[in-house]
Amino acid sequence: MLLILGMIGVTWGVRAAPFVLSNLVLPEPLLKFLNVVPAAVLAALVAEPILAPSVNLDSVVQPELLAAIICLLLGLMRAPMLVTVIVGMGSFWLLRLWLL
Repeated sequence: MLLILGMIGVTWGVRAAPFVLSNLVLPEPLLKFLNVVPAAVLAALVAEPILAPSVNLDSVVQPELLAAIICLLLGLMRAPMLVTVIVGMGSFWLLRLWLL
């Protein structure tokens, strides 16, 4: 019973937080930090498959690495993140079909 009440409290707190904290003014450094969180999370999710792929390493050419290089080039050209993600996913799947 305590577990259910705890889950109710956490769920209610998460849903009520935007209304309760809507008048709170966040400091500028915190806003800058929160703006880079999505890119950091995406980088953390993508880094493991690129740096430690679970595929056969007999081939020098890895689709994950090539797609990451394409995304890196798009990022250096200041492409929007959505475009970079879409092109990266598309290039990964096309390279995977073509190379494997």
